[in-house]
Amino acid sequence: MASLQTLERRILALEARLADVEGGYGDTLYKLHRASVKADLRTAKILQSLGVADVSDDEVDRALDEE
Repeated sequence: MASLQTLERRILALEARLADVEGGYGDTLYKLHRASVKADLRTAKILQSLGVADVSDDEVDRALDEE
C-alpha cells in the first residue's frame, strides 16, 4: 500500500496538471460554441433569402421533449 506521503505527492502532481486539462476543455467548448453560432447565422441568412420562416422556440422545445 502506498504511504501517505506518496499519495500526497501524487495528488499534488495531478492538481498541477489539472489546469492544463481544464484549459484544453475550455478551448474546445469555445470552438464548439463559435461553430454553432456560425452555423445558426448561416442558416438564418439562407432562410431569409428563401423567404422561409424560421422555427419557433416552442417547436424546438417540443422536438427536444420528443427525444
